[in-house]
Amino acid sequence: MFAKANNLAIAVVGMGCHYPGANNLKQLWENILARRREFRQFPDIRLPVSEYYDPDRKAPDKTYGNRAAVLDGFEFDWANQRIPKTAFESSDIVHWLALEVALQALENAGYSRGSVPTERTGVILGNTLTGEQSRSQYMRLRWPFVRKALQAAANAKGMPPHSTEVLVETMEKYYKSVFAAITEDTLAGNLANTIAGRICNYFNFDGGGYVVDGACSSSLISIATACTQLATQELDIVLAGGVDISLDTFELIGFAKAGALTEGDMNVYDRKASGFIPGEGCGFVVLKRLEDARTAGDYVYAVIQGWGISSDGKGGITAPSKIGQAKALRRAYDKAYYSSHALDFIEGHGTGTPVGDRTELEGIALAIAEDGEVNPHSVGVTSFKSLVGHTKAAAGIGGFIKAVMAVNQRVIPPTAGCKELNPIFETTAKSLYPVLSGEVRQPTDILRAGVSAMGFGGINSHITLESGDQPAPQLKPSLQEQALLVSNQDTELFVLSAKSITDLIERTQIVRVMAQGVSIAEMVDLAVQLTQEIDSSQRIRAALIADTPKALLERLQQLEQMLNDLPPAVGDVSMSLEKDIWIGNNLQGCRVAFLFPGQGSQKLNMARTLVERHSWAKKFLEQADSWLEEAGCEPISKYIYRPLERAADGEQIQAWSEHLTKADIASPAICFISLLWQKYLEYLGIKPVAVGGHSLGELTAFCAADAYDEKTLICLAAMRGKAMTASGDRVGAMASLGCDYQTAEQLLAGVSGYVVIANINSPIQTVISGESESVAKVLQKAQSKNIQSRQLPVANAFHSQMMSSAAGFLQEQAQIPQKLTATSIPLFLSGDGKRATEGLELRQHFAHQMLSPVNFISLVKTMESECDLMVEVGPGKVLAGLVEATTASPNLVCLPLESKPGRDRDLNTVLGSFFVRGGEINWQVVYGNRLVRPFVRASQRIFIENQCERPFQVSDAELSAITSVGNGLVENGTQTNLLHQFVDSEELVEALTEYFSERGLFLAELIRADLESLPLLSTITQDR
Repeated sequence: MFAKANNLAIAVVGMGCHYPGANNLKQLWENILARRREFRQFPDIRLPVSEYYDPDRKAPDKTYGNRAAVLDGFEFDWANQRIPKTAFESSDIVHWLALEVALQALENAGYSRGSVPTERTGVILGNTLTGEQSRSQYMRLRWPFVRKALQAAANAKGMPPHSTEVLVETMEKYYKSVFAAITEDTLAGNLANTIAGRICNYFNFDGGGYVVDGACSSSLISIATACTQLATQELDIVLAGGVDISLDTFELIGFAKAGALTEGDMNVYDRKASGFIPGEGCGFVVLKRLEDARTAGDYVYAVIQGWGISSDGKGGITAPSKIGQAKALRRAYDKAYYSSHALDFIEGHGTGTPVGDRTELEGIALAIAEDGEVNPHSVGVTSFKSLVGHTKAAAGIGGFIKAVMAVNQRVIPPTAGCKELNPIFETTAKSLYPVLSGEVRQPTDILRAGVSAMGFGGINSHITLESGDQPAPQLKPSLQEQALLVSNQDTELFVLSAKSITDLIERTQIVRVMAQGVSIAEMVDLAVQLTQEIDSSQRIRAALIADTPKALLERLQQLEQMLNDLPPAVGDVSMSLEKDIWIGNNLQGCRVAFLFPGQGSQKLNMARTLVERHSWAKKFLEQADSWLEEAGCEPISKYIYRPLERAADGEQIQAWSEHLTKADIASPAICFISLLWQKYLEYLGIKPVAVGGHSLGELTAFCAADAYDEKTLICLAAMRGKAMTASGDRVGAMASLGCDYQTAEQLLAGVSGYVVIANINSPIQTVISGESESVAKVLQKAQSKNIQSRQLPVANAFHSQMMSSAAGFLQEQAQIPQKLTATSIPLFLSGDGKRATEGLELRQHFAHQMLSPVNFISLVKTMESECDLMVEVGPGKVLAGLVEATTASPNLVCLPLESKPGRDRDLNTVLGSFFVRGGEINWQVVYGNRLVRPFVRASQRIFIENQCERPFQVSDAELSAITSVGNGLVENGTQTNLLHQFVDSEELVEALTEYFSERGLFLAELIRADLESLPLLSTITQDR
């Protein structure tokens, strides 16, 4: 047993990979940061869904899973690598993928085929069952069984012997045509161990090459084994990794019958985890002892400090054990010089199965607890599988490469698809948290990570590693890491245009073809492609929102149906009931009004995507903080943006929310976020024709109309908030009542103390303000009359006389222009809905506003005639709801930009609605700083092919050779009549289809091809 901290450090000096969506390290790292999810429906050349899929989990020999993450673009250059063509064609593709990626890893380490040391260099590879092509190839060798079954079926149906012979001989040609011939290379080319042996042979390595099979932990075990070989001086260099190309019926139907696949999304570490989506890939790393790497002057990506392997012992072969898994972790950290408490994150096994996720998280927590008490939510967990599915024998090395790149680039990488946290994070795994957002650290920091992989049979493995040299420049992504971390969206917007309704129907059909087979990751690529094909002169427009490829195809079909059934009249807009499809017919421009929200709309992490995606937004936030500090106020950024997933508990989140609610923080924060969104809309090309605001939001509206500048607004809002919290006024309360103004007045009647109507928000909502005790009494009266009511999260009794001192302070001290000059756009006031006029006394106006009620109904009634669309520019969706309840116009809507932090559907809805109403959008800004790759249709991609899905390759000459036998049958009238009987009844094909249920459709197609190609049968058919 190794002693703790005994100088066993192992250096990672090279890496190579090919995973779905990424054929090199930089692409993979970008995909990880941007959370590009590579799941798509199975390509037909791999596994035709129509033949093997059944939503019924109990359907025999079927899978209920119809998606996978598959490789694209891999073509091995056998000629350039000097591999004999017969060897290439006779071998499973895993051999060539592994060799290609091994070459990539060695080149990444600075070696060539000629320069890499061969003495004491070995290859240890994780693999299980070779690959699916080898299993398909075996079917060729089972032709005698198929022939026997076919003959038995023909005999059972009374088919004449000579006809059976012709059929069997023809079928053999078709059956074998898709498989490579069996040669002297076939055996070695379809074994697992020879994958490693082939790499050793290619490079002339003499240190040994072999495969380890630990099921889904295979490739991480290969790294642990390699570390041991290096630590014991058995080897000096090890090429360690894994390869898995195994998405055939054996594994897919097997996993389906075990209930391991998901029918929906792959939600790792999520409350709704329901299974995994399978994937494939290959990865390799080049390992050396750290001291040897330093001596050789190698670049070191990361340093492995500990590794451990364990088994679950007694128990089920497929049932995981938290105790067994914890042992692998403990053995790794017993070797490392640091404890598990020093970890920044763990790249988990993360299969997304309910039992698997819970067991893994509890096992990690157990191992961490052995090092003593740790703060809640201090170690992150993330999952490579959330992006590329479960790549089985290649999963561990994929997660390891991800962790190496992360500690090297000093980024804690996010996981994908985790939206509702597994409750175990708040109970038995409270030391952990799922990394949802990711975090960029300083390049001089040292990050530490763990990597776990578990497999069938109860085999567990864990590696721990830390940062090596300074971040590798070759891994630097094309966009800033912080922007990539917010590149992913839950939904995408798809836009179309045409000259006529008929042309739009045709365009929709074209886009449906383009969308066939796309992955989740490629949805943004398609969305961008469609914007580039928009013709601004075409006024028949459509827009739709989708969150998955399946939903996209459904929306396109629904759009086509809407266009056929009831297209909008000229000048009108139609919308789907779900409000995710819009069609506009010849609208000549969209007049947009901006409404700015007020107090109470603040939310933690509001507009975080804008701030982290765009450098101008981040600089604007820093500028706002600077303005506030100059004015003697608190900067707002630290109160808005919080690491919610790392909060110790709900109480801490509540405390953060309460800090943000304080008027002196909330006021400038809300105004800043509104300004931020206004700037963004302006960059997009969306400018208002009129503006207005609710309460505090009116301050922003004045700024938007150029009454004063941004700095003045931020400082004025801060002063207003500070005056409200620091004044001599008594602290009051506010409450929302679900009724109209008249009903609210009746509720207030007879209530002792001071309480008044503060906001006439809509016909179904009125807000009251006043002394806390009086507000509470009104709430009791409302509840007794079954009127919905609630107290509002505000700091004081705004819009009441309880703000007198604050109003007086603001009137005396506000650093704003004395009077309103001409505004750049119409500005409407929230007190009475009237348009602001030149010469308005600004200090007096804003002081009076703090004491007077808001009449939002009047504001909406005035503005609705000025615009075609209203947008709530700021956090939340309060105003959108009020407008909906107030406006009498059926075509006027008010849309929020971000009803909840990070909800991208809202912005997409605004953009889609604006576009179909004739608005022109700067699409380059919409997709700026998002990871977008050139769109390639699935039909044009190069996917790995399964032999069983290849077209039959039978020549006319081969059929002619069989024809001579068939022609001899015509002379026998009895036999002809019998054969005619089977052709006429179709019983033969039906019987064979039923008989060969496992590969029935494949064989049925083959038989039909045989029957059609027999001259005798063709003659009979023509005679009929």
